[in-house]
Amino acid sequence: MPNYLERPAPPALPLATETYNRPFMDQNSNVLRLFFTRLVNAFDTIVSTDNGGKFIYNPVGAFYSSQDQSATSANTGYAVTFNNTVLNSGITLSNNSRINVADTGVYAFNVTLQLEHNNSSDAQVTIFEQKNGSAVAYSGHTFHVKGSVKETINWEFVASLSANDYVEVYWSTTDTGVNLHTESASSPHPGIPSASIDVVFVSNV
Repeated sequence: MPNYLERPAPPALPLATETYNRPFMDQNSNVLRLFFTRLVNAFDTIVSTDNGGKFIYNPVGAFYSSQDQSATSANTGYAVTFNNTVLNSGITLSNNSRINVADTGVYAFNVTLQLEHNNSSDAQVTIFEQKNGSAVAYSGHTFHVKGSVKETINWEFVASLSANDYVEVYWSTTDTGVNLHTESASSPHPGIPSASIDVVFVSNV
């Protein structure tokens, strides 16, 4: 199967004879030669510049929310929640907001929030990152939102995580008239999530 990398099995070496035996040595050498040939071929495929990347395991996750999310109080942090999973290989969602990683490494996060502002006055929306329940220092970003508009916020960040760490995205607003808004499918567009997040493994720490 072209989409899978062949994994060489440990060689089944023949049992040694009590005395030197040419046929045994030839057989033993042939088994080792076959094993190392398969091992080198597998390595060459991995490091190939043509298609090697598709054989390297990279954890990935993609999640979105099909529900509106509102702020009950102004200037209060709320976890962005997700209720649908698109991809989750080594990266999972728990408690509707926690992005959990199974492997230690550096991860890249891409967050999209669909805002709806129902009041005419301008407002501020701040988003920030939490790691294992604590806000990450200087991870906040503030966005200016015009009155009575719909806007999209895109935010990218990287995080160095250990196995079983989790990350959450938080948001707050100066005006409770701002909400994270979802829209049902309507020609010509599909459904629009109130929030979505894509996570990919970048490298080892």
